[in-house]
Amino acid sequence: MGIRKELHPHDRGNGRYYLPPACYTLSAAEKTSMLECLRGVKVPSGYCANIKRLVSMKEKRLVGMKSHDCHVLMTQLLPVAIRGILLEKVRDPIIKLCQFFKAINQKVIDPASLGKLQEDAILNLCQLEILFPLSFFNIMVHLIVHLVEQVKIIAPAYLHSMWAFERFMGIIKKYVRNRSRPKGSIVEGYATEEVVEFCIDYMDLQPIGVPVSRHEGRMLGKGTLGHRRIFAPNRQTIRQAHFAVLRQSALVAPYVDMHLDVLLRDNPRKGAAWLAKMHKHQFGKWLMEYLTTADIDGALFSLSRGPSNTIHMYQGYDMNGYTFYTKAQDNKSTNQNSGVRIDTYDDGGNKQTYYGFIQSIWELDYGALKVPLFQCKWVKIPRGLKIDKHGTIIVDLNDVGYEDEPFVLAKSVKQIFYIKDPSLVRPRHVVLKNFRLTIF
Repeated sequence: MGIRKELHPHDRGNGRYYLPPACYTLSAAEKTSMLECLRGVKVPSGYCANIKRLVSMKEKRLVGMKSHDCHVLMTQLLPVAIRGILLEKVRDPIIKLCQFFKAINQKVIDPASLGKLQEDAILNLCQLEILFPLSFFNIMVHLIVHLVEQVKIIAPAYLHSMWAFERFMGIIKKYVRNRSRPKGSIVEGYATEEVVEFCIDYMDLQPIGVPVSRHEGRMLGKGTLGHRRIFAPNRQTIRQAHFAVLRQSALVAPYVDMHLDVLLRDNPRKGAAWLAKMHKHQFGKWLMEYLTTADIDGALFSLSRGPSNTIHMYQGYDMNGYTFYTKAQDNKSTNQNSGVRIDTYDDGGNKQTYYGFIQSIWELDYGALKVPLFQCKWVKIPRGLKIDKHGTIIVDLNDVGYEDEPFVLAKSVKQIFYIKDPSLVRPRHVVLKNFRLTIF
């Protein structure tokens, strides 16, 4: 037919022919590169299975994957793993396909964006048909064009995904006590558990010998690993931590503007840099003196008096449904829980996101008030950050800065994790977001 001549057999004489590989075929080196990337992935606690156990370097393939593992691979990990392999004309449609599945599985979807999403899905399928053989395109592949309409009619795809029912089937099977009557056993076991859980809500009893759930208190914040108490290493460090608490507290926000106005009034010829420096050094003392005689609530009074010199430090901390580790604890763990990001806004309302990792976890003691802080190292913006044409965020974790502002409130950050970019010789990392695990 004269099509795809680059795939035609090459006559090498003596009746021997060479079949060249297609553009989508992975060489042994490319398979190794992709699997090594997946093998080195460490994800946050509760994110998915340990990917390392699913990679068989001997057989050069993935083994033992369940439906949720396939979902995580398709929507999150595969676009990173193939960054250093395949031709661009092959790699780009695959990445766009992964982004399509990620988009329809978001918890919140803008209805106005669904039309564009449908057009992109159809165009992407056409690009795949140019590259892959016709035998690849069975009915399952073409069902992609109907997924957006399904989202419009029902809901985002995560609400009707299969793995939730598969997990629940595992729970249902445990109710079976009489194997000759499995249906009756399931009904009896499920109904009994429902009645017991309903009654417990109305019983104010202290259980004896029953351990407290590990999820208890994880939304409000609690230390989980490596607790120790130390005396403040130096006044400069604890002053930085105290200033971070004051600056990021909603209770103190009105007094921040008030102190800046006082500095500007007393020093009208000074520049913004000098005012910011003096504000950082003097605000804590000024606030304490200003509120000495004021009639204020207990929390604001405790903040104005400053923290104790005794600091509670942790290697692990649960906050807002996330499990956070320090970088040192991450190095000993199979999970990666030290990556964080924080969104900030300037006076003009412009948003800037900073990426980093946790060096240490502090809990400052303000008497009746305990405030958890993360001491972090932050990637320099914009030098250490890059965004490619697919919207992938790439950072250089060795290019860090902002050492004068290392502390952030634990409740203000969101968790991320990093995967080493296989497409670059110089070490760079791709940023992926974690999904908050909320347990009620």
